[in-house]
Amino acid sequence: TVQARYSHYWPPLGGVNCGRFVGGVCISKMASNKPWADYIGEAVACPKEMAFGTLIVLDGRVWTCMDRGSMIVYDGEIPWVDFLVETGTHQYGEIIEVQIIPAGDVR
Repeated sequence: TVQARYSHYWPPLGGVNCGRFVGGVCISKMASNKPWADYIGEAVACPKEMAFGTLIVLDGRVWTCMDRGSMIVYDGEIPWVDFLVETGTHQYGEIIEVQIIPAGDVR
């Protein structure tokens, strides 16, 4: 396991949670060009150094790196990971223990 900093985002809130918000609706796709609404509870935004398809295991649950964000970067050696959920399970910026499985890595 490795350490990561926790955050979560919810596109229907608009603002920093959505790149394109029109008429009260987030119409942005994720950076992977997938519609965010199809991946609620499954997708995370990861630093650009992590390939799309990288798996993040948190609390026994597997998430897939499918998005980016301007604040989703490495803080020293610790990556920020931004979970696509309406309500977070950890505090913003909390250091959490995760397993990172690189895209294409068979385990």
